[in-house]
Amino acid sequence: MGTSGVLVDFGTYTIGGPPAFPCLSSRATATGGCRRAATIGRRNPRSAHASAPPWRHARGRRPTAKMAKVEPTKILSIMPDSISHPQRLLFVSGCLFTEASGPYQSLKQTAEHLVQRGHEVTVMGTRHSDDPAYPSHWSVNTHAFRRVGPPSLHFAPSFRPWIERQTLPWDIISIQGVWFHVSEAAVDWCLRHDRPYMITVHGNFNPQALRISAWKKWLARKTFMRKVLQHVNCYQALTMTEYETLRTAGVRQPICVIGNGIQCPDLDALPEPKGYLQSELLHRRTCLYLGRLSPIKGIERLLDAWACVAPTDDWQLVIAGSGDDDYVAGLQNRAYVNGCRNVRFVGFVTGVVKSLWLRQADFFVLSSLSEAFPMAVLEAFAHRTPALLTNTCGLPEVARAGAAIEVPSSEAGLQDGLVRIMSLPSAEISAMGQAGYELVSTHYAWDAICDQLESVYAWLHEGGEPPKVVLTN
Repeated sequence: MGTSGVLVDFGTYTIGGPPAFPCLSSRATATGGCRRAATIGRRNPRSAHASAPPWRHARGRRPTAKMAKVEPTKILSIMPDSISHPQRLLFVSGCLFTEASGPYQSLKQTAEHLVQRGHEVTVMGTRHSDDPAYPSHWSVNTHAFRRVGPPSLHFAPSFRPWIERQTLPWDIISIQGVWFHVSEAAVDWCLRHDRPYMITVHGNFNPQALRISAWKKWLARKTFMRKVLQHVNCYQALTMTEYETLRTAGVRQPICVIGNGIQCPDLDALPEPKGYLQSELLHRRTCLYLGRLSPIKGIERLLDAWACVAPTDDWQLVIAGSGDDDYVAGLQNRAYVNGCRNVRFVGFVTGVVKSLWLRQADFFVLSSLSEAFPMAVLEAFAHRTPALLTNTCGLPEVARAGAAIEVPSSEAGLQDGLVRIMSLPSAEISAMGQAGYELVSTHYAWDAICDQLESVYAWLHEGGEPPKVVLTN
């Protein structure tokens, strides 16, 4: 079987024998019940008994768990159960210095809001040898361990001795992503101390994402990730699209569907753009891309679509973000060769400059081949700026809310979308931006997101009936 085939076909679990893909199926069945494999001598992770948490049942018991079934279209309206007491949480992540990354931003804000609500939060991740061990730009307790080898592996030899010295300081561990080598040591600690853990996959199981460095992911799955994915108590999907992707891939464990939160800024407090943004860029209508510059973002086809549309001189495409130097140079050369009119690369932006670009833009564009939860789209909505995005961005609800135009994930789709949105009257574009603002301020406010996370943490730690945000097939 080819490598890509192995990665896409996750397989199913067979009682009494080794699973075809054990890292996705040993903990729970598709119907929400839980059956312990005869070949894996682990405790049952799920139970509907209120007397003990779902990971603390004696060997040999096989209780079933009734997990609430929720219609996909109603997920945003669910009000979660309340928590019993603050939790001690450890977040395990990748690099703690990649400010341009969406998962980095969402983790940082999640941790900060949970601390504000009284939880004891520790964040660990990796760093380059030149970065400090205790990042000053984090306001929560952090530990950054020096990584060696390929950056994407996040192999940090000093992490395992550190976590092995810890004696039951955390109630729950939340692993923020897949394919991190540091995850193995964190899971070993959980299994040794009988503590639950969950994994937020951040789009790592999307078919398009699995095709990137497929052989490396196959090797990781056969080695250090085997244990990590085999014993997980609960997955977190950021959208219903990601939930469906996980189920299609063969995941049988409980999955909670909880998105990221967004803080809507005070737009009246923003300064005038003059003095912050390049003056020569302030006199045209703007299509804005803001984010990482990498192949999965589909920027090449955006440039090709922009060249084919050939908008009038009063429009410009502003590309704000950073990436590999050679890759960025290739994008700039592509724009030149294609004869793209008024394309401006402004580099990485943050803080006030970032907010000003999001507010200044007529619309935001996201041409990605695959996304888990595109925070940049929500940030645009928080600035009352509508969006044009491909249907592989995982947010179909934003188009239904009238805040965005969703197009097929292709150059032709982007061409059509650009023509449609640039031909709209200004009043209609403003109305779309207002719809986006109302969507994020209602459904993605941090209080609502933290309520949902706390309900899952309480269930994992204390047991009882699973909260309504935990879904089964």
